[in-house]
Amino acid sequence: MSTALEDRICYSFDATDLRGLPDAVVWPRTTEEVADVVRLAQLEGIPVVPRGAGTGYTGGSVPIDGGIALSLEKMNGIVSIDVRRRVAVVEPGVVNNDLRSEAETLGLFYPPDPASLLVSTIGGNVAECAGGPRTVLYGTTRDYVIGLELVLADGSIVTTGVLTRPAGGSDAGGSGGVASEVQVSGWDPGQLVVGSEGTLAVVTKVAVRLSELPEAVATYWAEFASLTDAARAVAAITATGLPVSVLEILDRETLSSALEYFHGEPPEHVSEGALLIEVEGRREAVEGGAERLVAMLADCGATNVRRATAQDERDDIWEVRRSISPALARIASGKINEDIAVPRSSIPDFVEEMREVARDLDLPIHAFGHAGDGNLHVNIMVDRSDHAALSRAREAVRRLFENAIRMGGTLSGEHGIGITKAEHLTLELDDRAIDATARVKRALDPDGILNPDKILSDRPNPWWEALAGEDASEERSRCS
Repeated sequence: MSTALEDRICYSFDATDLRGLPDAVVWPRTTEEVADVVRLAQLEGIPVVPRGAGTGYTGGSVPIDGGIALSLEKMNGIVSIDVRRRVAVVEPGVVNNDLRSEAETLGLFYPPDPASLLVSTIGGNVAECAGGPRTVLYGTTRDYVIGLELVLADGSIVTTGVLTRPAGGSDAGGSGGVASEVQVSGWDPGQLVVGSEGTLAVVTKVAVRLSELPEAVATYWAEFASLTDAARAVAAITATGLPVSVLEILDRETLSSALEYFHGEPPEHVSEGALLIEVEGRREAVEGGAERLVAMLADCGATNVRRATAQDERDDIWEVRRSISPALARIASGKINEDIAVPRSSIPDFVEEMREVARDLDLPIHAFGHAGDGNLHVNIMVDRSDHAALSRAREAVRRLFENAIRMGGTLSGEHGIGITKAEHLTLELDDRAIDATARVKRALDPDGILNPDKILSDRPNPWWEALAGEDASEERSRCS
């Protein structure tokens, strides 16, 4: 444990500009140590904020009420990988890409791949129910979690799903505590914890389902004369039945910024909209659908379509995609990133309304994201010193959320609610749904010590004050 200011500062923020200074930082290495910390915190009424790599975009791991920042980064062991059952058991601090790489050496595949996969941890992915580019084919983290070990708010340790221990107390199966391939009876409370952002329990082990590696992958890059044409192509492609695993959309400004960031100089030509597409699975399905996909893209108005013919070309395409967030961050001193999701068929309409909001409020709004499952990352660029622009940005967020809900969408495709979206939750959930959620929270955490003031909160959103405040670079430099 540390109460040193430099440590507390380093665990006071996430990928947002929100900051909250914890009173102490603890780095447990075992489940029992987590339980000891939580038990003491419950006794003393001290907030506990579980934390992974701090890559979240909604302030979910920011200790805005002080208390203990419970960093799980040192619980980073891959406990077991059962090749026969295709089940991995890992600690919460395991980095997503490390699990993927280890599984691939055994001929297996862990599909959830958030853009932060090189940094973000499995525990954080579980907390936010992370998605990623491959969600369109494979689903989100929730679809792979088949068991959890949890520390509840009173410090008790429980296991769920395939990690459930037999009545005798010993682990069955001889494979990292995996009792069976499926839970044989009862309701699995672990699924309630997935996506709960650390407000219901602290995750200390995760059992995930693995898949077999796809036989073949084909990567395509398509450019369009308008973003609307690209959006319409998304709806057409997803209706084909082709095994499309990735379907990413980028608008002109986003693409231009990413290309400049990647190449180190402004591009000569940038299309108004682009799609990154991958088809994967059985070799015959991938190759058999190639001609059909290219023809469909042309019918939807694609001005240029190319298929990556070598691994380095595929890697370059993905590097451009993963350069987006840091590239956009250079455009303005404030970047408000919302992961709005709408039905795929509504993407063209949402894009048009997004541009109308940008025009009405005189704000640059750039869009990219996982169009295959309707998850668009909408980025409002604003000068943090311009208070009038900040006020308009707040109005833009409200209007975009209202448009998404009206179209049958949701406030968050994968980033969670945290503190930044809590004030908008009533747009999506009615009073009865919010009351039911609150009752579950009270049942599992009656004293409200686990990540308080997240998701269900009457607290004013501190995002806008943070954007208008002093730059955090000096504080962050102490963490390097």
